Amino acid sequence: MTGHTHENVTFKTARNLGMTVAVLVLVLISPAIASLGASEDSVQDDQVRMKAKIRITTTLGYTIHELTSPLGTQVREYVSTSGKVFAVSWQGPFQPDMKQILGAYFGLYSLAAKEQRQKQLRGSPLNIHKPSLVFQSTGHMRAYSGLAYDPGLLPPEVDVNELR
Repeated sequence: MTGHTHENVTFKTARNLGMTVAVLVLVLISPAIASLGASEDSVQDDQVRMKAKIRITTTLGYTIHELTSPLGTQVREYVSTSGKVFAVSWQGPFQPDMKQILGAYFGLYSLAAKEQRQKQLRGSPLNIHKPSLVFQSTGHMRAYSGLAYDPGLLPPEVDVNELR
């Protein structure tokens, strides 16, 4: 009986290792996308993935890359003078792909969102405030909006209230 248990543990360990390797391969071969914390150079990848029209506006201290999908969802990527995406906002009939726009912050968002949703009513706005991620999202079918940013990447001259 103990030999059988050992075989099960060995099989589970091998299976888990295989799954970990598969996930790493997928992450490493995924195309670079403009997301929170990424470089400005990757904004074009988002434009292609969303099949979006792009409009670029330069303001004092940062640049806004506004992507509009064929379905009407607008995603704004705010890029600092150092070339980093420090915030993203969205509005429209459909939510954007959060994994795409949050990038490396997606794991933190997922855990915090799960915790918050367990404590609140379905359909309530989602407000996450962590040291490295502020995430606010609200809406209902065909009318969604939100904002996500890393307070550590926020340029000093930027007023968060202007990022909508």
